[in-house]
Amino acid sequence: MQPTSLSDRAISAALALLAFCCLTGWSVAHAQTFTLVPEDKVRLRVVEWRSSDSRYASWEALDGVYTVDDTGDLSIPIAGHVQATGKTTEELADAIAGALAEKAELPGKPYIALEIAEHAPIFVTGTVQTPGRYPFEPNMTVMKVVSIAGGFQREREDNTYFERDRIQAAGAYRTAVLNRRDLLMRQARLRAEIAGEQSFEIPGELVGTPDIDKLKAQELNLMRLRRVDIDSQIEAANDLTRLYGQQVESLAAKINSQKRQIDLAQKELDNVNSLVSKGLVSNSRQVSVDRGVADAQGTLIDLEVALTTARQGLSEADRSKINIVNRQNSENQDLLNQVNLAIGRAAIDIQVAQLLGEQAGYDAQLAQISTDVPGLSRAQKNYRIVRRNDDGTYRTIVADEQTALLPHDLVEVGLDTSLQGSSQSPQAAPQKQSSTVPSSDVAGDSRSAPGWVSQAGSN
Repeated sequence: MQPTSLSDRAISAALALLAFCCLTGWSVAHAQTFTLVPEDKVRLRVVEWRSSDSRYASWEALDGVYTVDDTGDLSIPIAGHVQATGKTTEELADAIAGALAEKAELPGKPYIALEIAEHAPIFVTGTVQTPGRYPFEPNMTVMKVVSIAGGFQREREDNTYFERDRIQAAGAYRTAVLNRRDLLMRQARLRAEIAGEQSFEIPGELVGTPDIDKLKAQELNLMRLRRVDIDSQIEAANDLTRLYGQQVESLAAKINSQKRQIDLAQKELDNVNSLVSKGLVSNSRQVSVDRGVADAQGTLIDLEVALTTARQGLSEADRSKINIVNRQNSENQDLLNQVNLAIGRAAIDIQVAQLLGEQAGYDAQLAQISTDVPGLSRAQKNYRIVRRNDDGTYRTIVADEQTALLPHDLVEVGLDTSLQGSSQSPQAAPQKQSSTVPSSDVAGDSRSAPGWVSQAGSN
């Protein structure tokens, strides 16, 4: 038999490979459509030209289906680990042929037939009826995968409405946040009152929140009214103190005058007693003067009793002023303790409302939705795609209904609440963010749309 030329062998190999592809139904054009990603499954067939007997031999031990692992490699006997992510099937086939020729020390590269047996799946999350993992199909778009996931979330089987749960979750969160805001402002006002200050500063975490200046004005007005009430009580106690002080001074002066009168009356009584003993004055005169002395002494006792009573009143008035201030501080401290406890309970209420919101399918940004706005279920749908880069990082792409998908994409469906005309809520919880890198994809960039509300965070 005449040895075949190199060109003849090349033509025969090409014909054999073409016949192999036709018989197995593999499509070269289809293999070139996608670059490989983790979880892609490829079907491998290896054919070697053996010049010793001038025929093609199949490496059946290597034939089969292989899965691209999470690191982006294919693990193939003899060839070892071959990088697959980011390559087409043709590029990967060439890389496998080169690895086999090197490891097996072949005179030339074997012929590799490679096709995608099964694409990596698509993941769907957010406001769809059935979030989960779905098989990828060529020409799949965002709207197609939403349809596969059962469409947008609808009325539940227990006859309760998703919109009602959403509004209740939003209302519970807004109520808890506003309650905590009011409590923090009241806490600042009570602390200022206890410190004897005339005003207070807005707590740092409330600065810039809506209507906060109006709320501070209300608390300042209450603070001034309470100050006016306390000042009026203290002024009344001061008036009583001045009255008792004047009474004490007056009684003290009267007592001094009465003592002088008693001294004069006693001298007169002594003179009368001397005259009576000499028989110069009658006993009736002695009795009259003696009665006058006794009356003056009785009046002195009454004045001294009145002075003691006035001094007691003065002391009580002074204590009353101190008690007014102490009583207010004690009441303010009790109120402050109650407010501190209420702030702790409000924080728990916020956490519970967030959990209820997540259970209802939305996160804490529901607080931005005004619950009296009709037609919340008609909020505009938003779509994001979390796509893996060849280096293993992820990027987030803002998409629309017609954006084409790739295997292993995660599609997140949400609502744009910014179109509802809602006001910003204080202390709205931050939305969950994906690990992203700057994206140059034509479908969008890595920034989240304003007002994004989703059932679950992205990857």
